Amino acid sequence: MKTSTPMTRSAAAPLTLSRQITFTRAAPLADCPDEPGADLTVDMAFASDLPYERWWGIEILDCRPESVRLDRLNDGAALLYNHNWNDLRGSHVPGSVVADGHTVRGQAVLAWAADEGRTIALVTAGHLTKSSVGYEVHSVIEQTTGKDGRAIERNLNGRQFIGAVERCQRETPGDLTAFRRALDAHAGPFERASDAPATYRVIDWEPMENSLVTVPADASVGVGRTASEPAPSAPVVEPPLATPTPTLPLTRTAMTPEEIAALERAANDKAQQRINSIDAIATQFEKFDVKAMADHAIRSGTSVDDFTKAIMDHVAKRGTTWTPEIGMTPKEVKTFSIVRAIRAMLANDWSSAGLEREASVAFADKAQKAGIQRQHESSFFLPMEIQRRDMTVGTGTAGGNMVATNLRPQDFISLLRNSTLLKQLGARTLSGLVGNADITRQTGAATGYWLATEATAITESQQTIGLLQLRPKVLGAYTELTRLLIQQSTPDADQFVMEDLSQVIGLALDAAGINVGGAGAPVGILGTGGIGAFTGTTLALAALLDAQVDVASANALKPTCAYLTTPTVASLLAGRQRFASTDTPLWKGNILEGEVLGFKGASTNQMPAATAIFGDFSQVIFAEWGALEIATNPYANFQAGITGIRAFYTCDVGIRIAGAFSAASTIT
Repeated sequence: MKTSTPMTRSAAAPLTLSRQITFTRAAPLADCPDEPGADLTVDMAFASDLPYERWWGIEILDCRPESVRLDRLNDGAALLYNHNWNDLRGSHVPGSVVADGHTVRGQAVLAWAADEGRTIALVTAGHLTKSSVGYEVHSVIEQTTGKDGRAIERNLNGRQFIGAVERCQRETPGDLTAFRRALDAHAGPFERASDAPATYRVIDWEPMENSLVTVPADASVGVGRTASEPAPSAPVVEPPLATPTPTLPLTRTAMTPEEIAALERAANDKAQQRINSIDAIATQFEKFDVKAMADHAIRSGTSVDDFTKAIMDHVAKRGTTWTPEIGMTPKEVKTFSIVRAIRAMLANDWSSAGLEREASVAFADKAQKAGIQRQHESSFFLPMEIQRRDMTVGTGTAGGNMVATNLRPQDFISLLRNSTLLKQLGARTLSGLVGNADITRQTGAATGYWLATEATAITESQQTIGLLQLRPKVLGAYTELTRLLIQQSTPDADQFVMEDLSQVIGLALDAAGINVGGAGAPVGILGTGGIGAFTGTTLALAALLDAQVDVASANALKPTCAYLTTPTVASLLAGRQRFASTDTPLWKGNILEGEVLGFKGASTNQMPAATAIFGDFSQVIFAEWGALEIATNPYANFQAGITGIRAFYTCDVGIRIAGAFSAASTIT
């Protein structure tokens, strides 16, 4: 019966495998000592990616830099003799060890003091040129042929893999069937062909020590070996070994047939649960074309958690973004006038607004390719460069008395978001979206179980995921401008129009994020199923604390949570004591912005009457598709010369975690 390379293990050493290597021809050695007492520096190749046949399969050490953890060797790790931790022969030169894709190589110093130069003499004479690296395995890919003849693979945890090797080497050495059974008990069944040899590619490993040895194995690397020398093409066969290095006393006995049967049943049950869970997730997201992903995950032994993460990444890619800029130069951005475009649209004469017309057409073409359609035949699009333009504010008089003197140099996007109270409370924005956007969200978590016995089967649980679906919706906002203002062509007039539009759109977005929703409108916090509820009748301390407990139960309580209500309710709380006969109000500060029980408080008339919300407003998602479209009505108030301006904005609102909010109504 073929024996295996022993695992080198001691009381202080981690569980490792060892890979022996040799040097088959003499090579000149640099820095040979000229006199007794001098150390010897040698070049060594410690490992290669040459296939290595062990009794349990073909092992390949991945020698790419990202696969090998070299910190120990490059920190001056010891050079041993025959893996004896008590037989020091030198050390590695710090920082010299590298992985070049095919080998791991570097320099080592042989210490004269280790044995009064005997090792140095043997190496110099070419008698001792073999080495062996002991390494810890962190991650492995098992590659084999499935029962259907196709190539399959799966990722394996290194500790579980080495644990299976160690147990079988101790209890049933050389028994490939027992090894596969032990491996599948940890990782789940693998539908491999019964007689197909498996390759185990070690993609994450850490050299723990390196030894000079007397038994050859891998002819590709060793003392004095260089990376440029050709390596043998045939797999290296693991040789029979002498008595293994002594290990710690073992107290475990071989498993009984009953224990093995119980272990196999548990493995089969776990495997079926894994397949069922993957199928259920794939069914939930079938419109995202995940069947092939699910089939591969089942064949390759992918865990449910790993498949869940892959699905979340796959779905996230569907909500791709676009670049709404049309390539306007800084001069064109500065010259563009919104008011001039409005005048041209009112007169249906764009001869004096050629830049504005050209920019609108270019943006419309790009928006159409992204699935954003024009809402009004004669409207124009405001390019993104203009929406982000910094305005230069002068005296504030160029647009007449209607132009405020405190207008700040802001772009439209910032103005819009600053006009949105929910944004100030932490609501997030996704911009530049294309088509439908779907955001994955975790709706459940895995559960841990205590095992009564070694053969107890684990009841598998895993994350559950859902989708927050964001769909382009068109928001129409209306404002009015006077004839005199429209006659202006100054940055101040443009700034006034931008600020006015952002205010009306911001108010509409706020209302959508808060309220129940309706025809064509998003569903806000109050219309989202699954939010908590606290009593609003004679609202007092206990009820406000109940709201915090609701959010905490969903693991969503954060210092950034806030209370949002109406000014009327805020005034009630400001005049209501925490405790009887005290002077500490429930609401501290003015009724627009204050503090409630250690959290921020805010009020707005956008809230329904007698209503309050507490929660984490960062779970409110504003989605923007980047298109601001403007249409005009010159007859809004014909007698007074008032022009109606209607802005169309493509957007949506979604609530990512319903449990992050609790609401009360009929507050008294």
